[in-house]
Amino acid sequence: MFSLKVESEDGFCKMKLYPADPEFSIGGYGRDDVLVFKGAPVSLSAIQKMLEKEFGEVLVNIKENSIEIEMQRMDCSLVIEDVAIAIREMMENAAKDLDQIEEIIKESLKKYMRRVGGSNGN
Repeated sequence: MFSLKVESEDGFCKMKLYPADPEFSIGGYGRDDVLVFKGAPVSLSAIQKMLEKEFGEVLVNIKENSIEIEMQRMDCSLVIEDVAIAIREMMENAAKDLDQIEEIIKESLKKYMRRVGGSNGN
């Protein structure tokens, strides 16, 4: 979904994630603080809250078409993959939720059209 660049110094860990999937983008729906995967938006603040639950204090920003994640960690190399996996799973779940919502709307419209148009749907 994205490529990683890591900068690590004395207990400080900084990761940059760059979109690598054509269906994943930074910014969308007229906002620059949103990540979009397969049409499903996820706010930067939601990602930050999720990462804080998993890893403690975290700063998340968008800079130059990358997601920048900063945290104070001695074991930066140990959390890099976990952070990437957590973000990927959150984005994939948002895309699945969007698909389910679309299906529910389609089914509701079909039922409505049958009810309004009679038994043959015309």
